[in-house]
Amino acid sequence: MPTGQKEIRNVQEQVKQRYKNGIYYRELITEKSPEIVVRNLDLSLDKKTLFTDLDFALSYGNKETIVGENGSGKTTFLKLLSGVEDYPYSGSIGIEGTVGFLPQHFEEVDGDELAINVLLRSLYDEDINSFLESSFEPFSHEWLQELNLLGGHEIFRQSSLIGLKNEILKRPFKSLSGGEKTKTLLCALSILEPDFILLDEPTNHLDKKGLEWLESFLKRYSGGVIIVTHDRALINAVSNFISELSPYTKKFTHFKGGYKHYLEEEDKKRRRLIEERRSQDKELKKLKSKAAQAQSKVKARIVRSGSDRDKLSYNNKEQRAQKGTTGLVNQLSDKVDHVSSSLVEVIPERSQISFDFDETSAFSSLLGIAVSEISKSYEKHIFSNVSFSLIKGERLIIEGPNGSGKTTLNRILMGLTEADHGAVSISGNAVVGYLDQEQENLPLDKSPVELLQEDTSINASKQKAISSLNHFGIYKWHDLKSPLKSLSVGCRRKAQLCQIIMRKCSILILDEPTNHIDFPSLEVIENALLTFPGIIIASTHDRYFTQKVATRVIDLSKYSSE
Repeated sequence: MPTGQKEIRNVQEQVKQRYKNGIYYRELITEKSPEIVVRNLDLSLDKKTLFTDLDFALSYGNKETIVGENGSGKTTFLKLLSGVEDYPYSGSIGIEGTVGFLPQHFEEVDGDELAINVLLRSLYDEDINSFLESSFEPFSHEWLQELNLLGGHEIFRQSSLIGLKNEILKRPFKSLSGGEKTKTLLCALSILEPDFILLDEPTNHLDKKGLEWLESFLKRYSGGVIIVTHDRALINAVSNFISELSPYTKKFTHFKGGYKHYLEEEDKKRRRLIEERRSQDKELKKLKSKAAQAQSKVKARIVRSGSDRDKLSYNNKEQRAQKGTTGLVNQLSDKVDHVSSSLVEVIPERSQISFDFDETSAFSSLLGIAVSEISKSYEKHIFSNVSFSLIKGERLIIEGPNGSGKTTLNRILMGLTEADHGAVSISGNAVVGYLDQEQENLPLDKSPVELLQEDTSINASKQKAISSLNHFGIYKWHDLKSPLKSLSVGCRRKAQLCQIIMRKCSILILDEPTNHIDFPSLEVIENALLTFPGIIIASTHDRYFTQKVATRVIDLSKYSSE
């Protein structure tokens, strides 16, 4: 049995693991102060090494963000700490206190249950669980009266602060948007208040109000927090440490401070590694040269003619000389092996993405898009009279709360959904590309390289496909050749965005473009979008992205009649 699992087994009598309601809750309570300590952790999955001799520690009250490239093992690490998965690891994981984990996806939740019941069950309170077995109709006078005796006022106060109206809580959980589901379970987690909160990409579907609530809650939260997130504004506001999980060393590098300080220190670290690797390569070259020279001096023993005494004396000297030379060769070979095995890994620097589309007819000076008084309703009114016009070089950010119709508007612009009223006019020889949130049109059985090779709008050679994907942060051979369905969501989004760019689309419609994408790739992609010669329309809750990229911003909630 792995040593880490032995350690957990020793406290098994004091462990309660309960995770069927969206939030994964775990209690490992002794008389010690709450803390999480990981030492010498090794873990491999599907023949891929994720962690090697990894160390991590979190004290009660500290707030730490875990960052790293897509597929480096960030989610796996949180699942390991929370006990969601029983991975076969070696090393030790010591946890004292209660842990609440909010994953990215909530497939295990009974979607037919009302959202309010999912919220209440996620509080892991025996009295509330008994209350849920009562025959009272949810939100009836009797039901509310009984729930208030169990703290219902606080529950509804928190749900109101996060932006959950009672109309949302009355609906089946499966009918909620991704943001509404996240809000429901974050609300429960804020009331549960474990010693440690683990959050895996909690901002991916949150609107402005939800983001502001989450930021405020985490800032005043007294326990420990571990967040996996790409929301740089949240990191700057909340975190006092950033831990980068490297796919090269399979370990954490810890940085104190926020995102800007992390970038500065990351750049310094890269430069140090480059210098160290240059020094190692120089030493290795010198050692190999010396070893080759010494090897050339090793000769077969020569038997000298003459008297037996002279031959014996000469051959003894020759043997001693050959023995010394052979020893030197072996010594130099050992040094070569040692230096070779200890070469530092230098993180590849992202190549800058450059556009050379200006001569393409799709990027003519006539390029433009005009949206005139677009309106849309389903069972309820979504938005009315949305109007704007954009010309070449403009970058529009569409903001709005969950349910305000951002994705619906995107689909109308693409011609995938019909507006009730209004019109969309695109001028010039525009080619429109769509980065959808759900990646519905991606052929998941194809690899990223095949995606570009077999796209008739691109017809990329294998070399060109690999080179282009490298620019977008997909450069590991495993990720380049594996089916998209086996890759991380972030890796898929990078492949999808690369495909759109290679099609030389002159209008980019991007739905939450920064979701799931790692920091190094984000910086390169954002910088590229700043120089994109066409038109960009992006729906996003990413405040950092908006401040960096937007030339114009509209709030879709202002077009609602509510």
